[in-house]
Amino acid sequence: MNDFLQRLRERKLVQWALAYAAAAFALLQGFDIVAQRFAWPEAIERMLILALAIGFFVAIVLAWYHGEKGAQRVGGVELSILALLLAIGGGLLWRFAAAPVEQHVATTSETAESKPASTQDPRQRNSIAVLPFSDMSPGHDQEYFSDGMTEEILNALAQVQGLKVAGRTSSFFYKGKNENLQVIGRTLGVAHILEGSVRKQGDRVRITAQLIQAADDSHLWSKEYDGTLNDIFELQERIARAITDQLKLVLQDEQKPHGALHAPKPEAYQQYLRGQYFWHQRGYENLQTAIAAYQAALVVDPDYADAWAGMAQVYAILPEYYETVAANTGAAPDTMQQALDAADHALRLEPASSAALLARAYIRGARQFDWSGAEADFRAVVAANPQDATAHQWYGEILMYQRRWTDCDAQFDALLAIDPLSVIAQHLKGFALALQGRFEEALPVFDEALRIAPAFVFSQNWKVFTQVKLHRYDEAQAAISNFPEPRRELMTKFVTAARDPAQRDRLAEQIAAGPAQDTAIQMVLAIVGRDDLALAAIERQFHDKAPFRGLVYANVLFDPLQKDPRFQALLRQVNLPPASGQSPSRH
Repeated sequence: MNDFLQRLRERKLVQWALAYAAAAFALLQGFDIVAQRFAWPEAIERMLILALAIGFFVAIVLAWYHGEKGAQRVGGVELSILALLLAIGGGLLWRFAAAPVEQHVATTSETAESKPASTQDPRQRNSIAVLPFSDMSPGHDQEYFSDGMTEEILNALAQVQGLKVAGRTSSFFYKGKNENLQVIGRTLGVAHILEGSVRKQGDRVRITAQLIQAADDSHLWSKEYDGTLNDIFELQERIARAITDQLKLVLQDEQKPHGALHAPKPEAYQQYLRGQYFWHQRGYENLQTAIAAYQAALVVDPDYADAWAGMAQVYAILPEYYETVAANTGAAPDTMQQALDAADHALRLEPASSAALLARAYIRGARQFDWSGAEADFRAVVAANPQDATAHQWYGEILMYQRRWTDCDAQFDALLAIDPLSVIAQHLKGFALALQGRFEEALPVFDEALRIAPAFVFSQNWKVFTQVKLHRYDEAQAAISNFPEPRRELMTKFVTAARDPAQRDRLAEQIAAGPAQDTAIQMVLAIVGRDDLALAAIERQFHDKAPFRGLVYANVLFDPLQKDPRFQALLRQVNLPPASGQSPSRH
C-alpha cells in the first residue's frame, strides 16, 4: 500500500487531478455565463460536463504514463493522441447537442402562445398598465382626486402612438388588491406597470410614480413630482414624458401628450375629477352626483369644455340606469336634449373634443336612430383615439342594433384587447352571441363576465335566459336563487313557465302584468312562447320611449314577430330595417 502511494507521489497524479479539476471548473463557469446570454439549452452544458469527465481519465492515464517514463512532460505523440480524443469528443458533443437545440427551438415556438403578449411580440414591449394611484393625503379623503390623476395620466399615455395602454376598467380592477405585478402584466398583456401615490394638501400636490418591468418585478425608475393645482397639467405631462422616454419611444410632435386648449381653474378641475369619479361608478344615483359635480365645475369656469363633455356623456346614458332604481315608477327620464346641448357646447369650445363627439354619436344612434350620422361620429372618434374603450363599446352597440354582426364583433374584440377585465366588455361579447341565437357559445362568455363581477345584473339575467333556451332548467333555477326581489320572483315564474307547459299561460299573464319599464319582461314572454303578450309589452316600451327599444330588431327571439304589421310599425319608429328593405348581414 505504501509502495502504491509512493508511486502516486512520484507521478504527481494528485497534482494533475487537482489542476484538471480547477481548469474544468473555470471552463464550466465561463461557459455557463455565455450559455445564459445566448439562451443555450441545458443539453449542451451536460454534454460538456460529460466530455470533461472523459478528459479527466485521459489526463490521469497520461500522468501515470509519463511518470513511468520518469518525465512529467507531454511529447508530440501524446499531444496528437490528446488532440484526437478532443476532436472525437467535440464531434460527439456537436452531434448529440444539435438535436436538443433544434428541439428547444421547436418547443419555444410551440409554447409561444402560452407566454404573455409582452414577451411574444416586440411590439408589445411598448405597453403599460397604469394602476390606481393611492390616496396618501393627510385625511385620506381625496380618493376621487387620486383616481382622477390616475385616469388623466392613463389618458395622456393613450394618446401616444406606438404605446399600448391597458384600459381603465382593467387597471382599476386591481384597486385595493395586493396582486403580484407579474400576474397583472400577464393578465393585461403589458410589459410595464406604472403605480404610485398622490398626496394633496390644500392646493399643493405631490405625485410619486414608479415604473416597473412586469416580467421580473424590477424597478426601472421612480420619481416624485411636486406642484400646485395651477400647474397640475404640467405635472401630468412631465410624468407621461418620463415614461415614454424610459420606454424609448420616438415621439413626433403630433404624438406628444398634451392638455386641453383651455386650462381650467383649480376649483373647477377638482369638481371635474369628482364628476369623473362618480361617472365611472355608474348607477343612477352616482350618475346624478356626477352631473352635480360637472355643473359645479361650470359655475366656477363656464368655458371648461371637458366638464361640458363629461355632462353630455352622463346625460346620454342616464335613462338606461333608471330601471335599476328600486322605487322607480313610470317611464325613464328623457335626457336626450340635455346630452345634445352639452355636447354641442363642448364642441363649440373645443372642436377636437372626442369625449363630446362620442356623446353625440351615442345619442344620434341609440336615441335618435340616425344610424349613418352616428357612424360618422364614431368613426371620427375611433380614428382620433383608437384606445378609447368606451368608443369601441358604444360603437359596437350601435352596430349590434343593426344586426351588423361582423362589424360589431370587431369593435367588441377591440374593446376586449384594451380592457380584458371589463365586465361590460365580456357581457357584450356574450350578448351579441345570444342575440344571434348562438346560446351554447354565449353561456361561457356570460360565466366569464360573472367571474369578474358576480353581481352584474345584465349578465345574470342573460345567463338565465341562455340556460332556459338550452333547456338547462335546474341550472337556471339555481342561478336565480340569490337574485334580489322582485327580480327573483319574476325569473322564478319565467323558469317554471318555460319548463312546465301546464302552468305557462297562467304565469305568462302574471309576468305580463309587471312594470312596463322592465325590459326583461318582453324577453321572458317571447321565450315561453307568448308572442302576443311579448308584442304588447314591446309596444308599451315604445310608448314609454324605453332606452333599449331599438334592440328589438337585433334580437333573434323576436324574429317570429317580424312579419306582424304592428311590429313593422315599431321598427319604422327606429329606422329599422334599413330603407332599402334589405336586412343588414347576420353573418
